[in-house]
Amino acid sequence: LLVPADSGVAFQHTFGASEYEGCHMNMLGVLKNGSALAVSWDGVCVWAHLESTRLQQGPARQRVTATLALRPPARAIRLTPLGRGDWNTLAAGYRRLAQQKGLVITLAEKIRRNPHAERLLGASNVKLWTCLARRMNEESTKEESVTVRWTFDEAAQIAEHLRKDLGIDRCLFIMGGWTEGGYDCRHPDNLPANPECGGNPKLAEAIGRIQTLGYVACLHDNYQDMYRDARSWNPEVIEKRPDGSLIQGGRWLGGRAYMVCAPKQLELAMRPQNLPEIHRLFKPWAYFIDCTFAVGPRECADPKHPLARDDDVAWKIRLSDAARDLFGLFGSECGREWAVPHSDFFEGLVGVSGRYYHNLKPETLGAVVIPFWEMVYHDCQICFGKYGYAAEQAGEYVAHHVLCARPLHYHSIPDHLYWKELVGKTKPRKPAAGPQAAFARTDQGWAEGLHPTDAFLKTTHEVLGPLHAATAQKRLVRLEFLSPDKSLRRAQYGEGDEAVAVVVNFGQSDATAQSQYGGRVVLPPLGFVIDAPRLAAFYAKHWNGQDYPGGALFTLQPADQKPLAQAGRVRVFHGFGQPQIAWGGIAHQVRREAVIGREVSIR
Repeated sequence: LLVPADSGVAFQHTFGASEYEGCHMNMLGVLKNGSALAVSWDGVCVWAHLESTRLQQGPARQRVTATLALRPPARAIRLTPLGRGDWNTLAAGYRRLAQQKGLVITLAEKIRRNPHAERLLGASNVKLWTCLARRMNEESTKEESVTVRWTFDEAAQIAEHLRKDLGIDRCLFIMGGWTEGGYDCRHPDNLPANPECGGNPKLAEAIGRIQTLGYVACLHDNYQDMYRDARSWNPEVIEKRPDGSLIQGGRWLGGRAYMVCAPKQLELAMRPQNLPEIHRLFKPWAYFIDCTFAVGPRECADPKHPLARDDDVAWKIRLSDAARDLFGLFGSECGREWAVPHSDFFEGLVGVSGRYYHNLKPETLGAVVIPFWEMVYHDCQICFGKYGYAAEQAGEYVAHHVLCARPLHYHSIPDHLYWKELVGKTKPRKPAAGPQAAFARTDQGWAEGLHPTDAFLKTTHEVLGPLHAATAQKRLVRLEFLSPDKSLRRAQYGEGDEAVAVVVNFGQSDATAQSQYGGRVVLPPLGFVIDAPRLAAFYAKHWNGQDYPGGALFTLQPADQKPLAQAGRVRVFHGFGQPQIAWGGIAHQVRREAVIGREVSIR
């Protein structure tokens, strides 16, 4: 968040270290009179309180202050003057501090550790949340409903459909609700895989089929929540208040959850019947343990396993390392900088449910959302958003992912073999209208006539997958606002000949930008243009001399090993809009996709 001191918005807000939507990095920055100051700390016992006050007298009309509250063992904060500069200076300065702390472990290093990590570069996140959705009452004593949304065989067929029918080349394919009780039920007793969806043999077969496609298969698990109907239910492992009472969690599908103390989470996870047996039976290349990086630091007053906030983080690191050592790749919900050296992917850091945040509303702080995480850690971690959202309302969400150079998460996959069930039953659909619906368009494009889920997934993956692959091992080195209202933004990933430039229009009207390949480009609201050594992409009204009155989306990539500017053959993907594109001084008609150059191949 970039919180200006001239927004006119009065507020008070506290960001706790490592709390949910708190400080996900142990820092805040101060920019004033052209100078930059990094404020940082160690541990998670620090709270940053921001306050904005409107002033009635004097030359200033607003004052923004930050107060830091420390609790033992925290004893100090670190002030690092960075000289003249802006948010770019601040990010580069904090990156150096993070390196000194050992937090900067790059994706290049992670790929050397486990080659399967390379398959996550440019990979979209497809998640079947609840293969089995069993809803229990509050006390976990009575079933209220049982729904099979996907069998394990259907899950594998979905992955095969994405690869073979849609041409989705890379995917992190996550399955939830595979456990004995179903999603968020009877934890921590996961095995056997529930018979309703096919049991152990069918789950093992599905994971094998998914990984044969080159996708990374991943199972969703949880060791924070325990339910009273679990075979292993034991009040001794639950967090306690000082009076000895059990600490409850949320009301989920399995009923009322109880919070397992962090050292006990590791103990339960590493029982022979848990992670070791799951790995032996199914062998997914990745594993996801929910909540580990999302829930703020916990405390426990049980004298048998007392826990302070910093201890909680230390135990969560041990759990992450144990799962990662066993399966190879590991991820969890949301994400924190302390988890970067101990994991490979975060789910929830980029956005939530089609919004920037889950609960936080930037406008209440007069703030502008900027990709500051990408300016520090883009080359260190695979990051996604989380939860479902409506494609017809996701225009700004997609544009945000373009600026962040992050692939999307597709967490609203319809039940069963959804694309088959509409055959012969489709009704005429009105074209998506308005900026927020832009990326659900299919008119004259590759996905015209396809299921809406497939159309949105294909169009956005064709932009965001190659963009992430081009930037994954680069840091966002320069963020610029190209308009006075900060709505036209440019992000540069990397330096020199390999730099990637992204311009996105977050404004309410058309904007003009310059492009390496497209020259003068006119961007509609939520439009973008991308220039990379081996990728050009745009959603624009004018590009390379060609007008697109209603806006059109194209991507171009070399079909040989040369840079795009020297490529003899170029693959062109057309998402929607007018199907004519100019390249190499020639106008080409590309309705779906084509390889243009000396030999033209059209699909």
